Amino acid sequence: MFSKPTQFLIAGLVVFTQALGQAKTVEPARDPSGQLYRHAPMPKATRTVVLPLGQIQYAFDTERLRPHTVWKGKLDLYGPQYAHAKRPFIAQPNGEILFENPPSLPWRLTEPEAEFNTQSPGVAGRFFSTSTEGKFVTLRYELLLENHPPVEVELSLEATENGFSRTLTLSPCNRPLWFLANRFAIDSKHRFQLQAPDDAVSSLKIRTQLNYSELNINEAGAETTFDKIAINTEANLHWVHIPPHNAPITFRVINTFAGFAKQPATAAETKSERLLLGQVGSTQFTPRAGRKSPHYSIEKLPLAKDWNLLVTGMDWLKDGRLAICTWPGDVFLLSGVTDDETVTVRRLLSGLNEPMGLLARDGNLYVSQKPELTEIRFDDENESVTLRRVSADWGYSGHYNAFSYGPVVDRKDRFVLANAGHSGRWDMKFMGWGIRQGKSGAMSGISSGFREPNGIGIFGPDRDIFVTDNQGHWTAVCELNHLRPGQYYGRPSATPDPKNLYRGRANFTPPAVWFPYTLAKSVSGMAEITDDRFGPFQGQLLVGDFQNALVTRVFLEKVNGEYQGVVFPFLNGFRSGVNRLCFGPDGNLYVGGLQRTWASIAPDPASLERVSFSGNTPFSITKVEAKPDGFQLSFTKPVKPSAANRDNFDVSQFRYAYHAGYGSPRHNFKGEKNSQSALNITSATLSPDRKSIRLKIEGLKEGHVTEFRCYDIHDDDGKELWHILFHYTLNRIPRS
Repeated sequence: MFSKPTQFLIAGLVVFTQALGQAKTVEPARDPSGQLYRHAPMPKATRTVVLPLGQIQYAFDTERLRPHTVWKGKLDLYGPQYAHAKRPFIAQPNGEILFENPPSLPWRLTEPEAEFNTQSPGVAGRFFSTSTEGKFVTLRYELLLENHPPVEVELSLEATENGFSRTLTLSPCNRPLWFLANRFAIDSKHRFQLQAPDDAVSSLKIRTQLNYSELNINEAGAETTFDKIAINTEANLHWVHIPPHNAPITFRVINTFAGFAKQPATAAETKSERLLLGQVGSTQFTPRAGRKSPHYSIEKLPLAKDWNLLVTGMDWLKDGRLAICTWPGDVFLLSGVTDDETVTVRRLLSGLNEPMGLLARDGNLYVSQKPELTEIRFDDENESVTLRRVSADWGYSGHYNAFSYGPVVDRKDRFVLANAGHSGRWDMKFMGWGIRQGKSGAMSGISSGFREPNGIGIFGPDRDIFVTDNQGHWTAVCELNHLRPGQYYGRPSATPDPKNLYRGRANFTPPAVWFPYTLAKSVSGMAEITDDRFGPFQGQLLVGDFQNALVTRVFLEKVNGEYQGVVFPFLNGFRSGVNRLCFGPDGNLYVGGLQRTWASIAPDPASLERVSFSGNTPFSITKVEAKPDGFQLSFTKPVKPSAANRDNFDVSQFRYAYHAGYGSPRHNFKGEKNSQSALNITSATLSPDRKSIRLKIEGLKEGHVTEFRCYDIHDDDGKELWHILFHYTLNRIPRS
């Protein structure tokens, strides 16, 4: 037998070697038959929309407005949400490459020359939208020309018998334009054909020497810098000439491929148990098995496996439907959620790039995909959906961890997002930042220093914005931060922060609340209690925790102009890792959960649960307020006079270290690790209504977490406190 240290070493080596081999053993996932598009990072462009055209996959680069890769085969999807593994995470073409276009905007103002130039003098572009109607997808973008109104371009695609076609419609333009449709190898047998009602639209084939470099987007480069591939070859470039026109003009480009014939779909491809777009499934909330709380009841919504309802965002439409976005990229509309009858589930769309938040506003939905903030407009009758890019004004490396959380709307009606800085790159703009959209549409930085801000929400009458963050390097334990301009919350962040600060700083802005690791290990979404139908905690925040599958309760107050507060345990035992919280129009809390590679103690891969107040008010501490000489504890019910005994309370303080390492233990006043300093309570005074106790405490220190343990405190019915352990983050002691 091995000794215990040797056993641990062997186990560690097994895990390490499994991690090393993970990239070679992970099986990719693929979208089902009938998928209309997929937003995914690919080796040639992180901001890619892939459109399946029969057996052909058409990958469109939304930054350079080009088809960067077209192939016959499948799109291999990797990452936790698809393949249950963190690496690899860049989607890959799987099959025969039909053509690739250069890393260049495919539009020119002058006739192309034999020597290809990747630059497009006088022309820029901006992607607008992806829209669907029935089974057809249309891409829209605009060309920005010097001294000329923008030219709108509409691109629709369709599979043909032995290839595919592209139909382009351009708005009026008083200048000639040249469009690069295809780059084919010299010996290629692929065919190019132009169809145009206007004879002035013509094509030109140029044999040219290509000499340029192109990014090779990969896993390692997502954290450092991408490699480049040198291209030096001859090729035939097929250009389309569009003359000046004072009315919209349309032309069609048809590509046919040698030895290629459109194959009928196999039985395996046509068979799908998936809830298809526009179809409706049904389920019903049921009481959850297990230990029940006398104060709050929890019901679960049984979920069909094929829904893959890994909840990453939730909000309510005005018609009472609950909109949900999921990690694999779906958006669902749920009807009847607040009723006691059947809940109907409709898949509105599929193919987003890992949205991490959803907001309903003015009848539309807004989601934070990794590469962009997207508006979703939909028409229930026509079953049409349009994804309009609101902003993509931040860097996106394609990394599995490069999430963008939100959006929320601030008090001035501006969109605000929080971007992950974990596994970031300094040259990737706004990684690790809270950002907001200005009147011009561009994003500006609010504050930096976020690691994994998996929760952003609005709190209070002034619509203050709070952001959760997760323990890790530079982050001692999980945090709740008040987002405000010019702050730095601790994790080195990308440009526009100076590059020299990417190595770290000596100081940071402390959070409003620290979450002790014994309580919460991976905090997530939040929701403010604004309705007294949910019990006696109105005006407080509920904050989820993914790993421990629980919900905490946070009371916040302003001391010397800044927020700080106390965190309590609240509810636990949810069916999946708690990720998103929202209150319904019925006053109930809805809890959306998931787990994949990031494990939770909960049993289910996904969950949607409803929490209702039973009407039985718990005997609990409602709030803890800092005073110049101690704290005041308020209760939901009068306490017995015997509670006002200083021996009923143990109070201690500790702090966390700020360093580049992963997390931090507790430190007492002497700096000793895994320890905290006990404090002397000099008096405990009961209020006349017996609903609060004032504790005077010696030796309190700012910048420390204060831990409370309460004993032998009962209400008039002899009931003990619901929770006896809680933690107050004392950043500042009140001056008066």
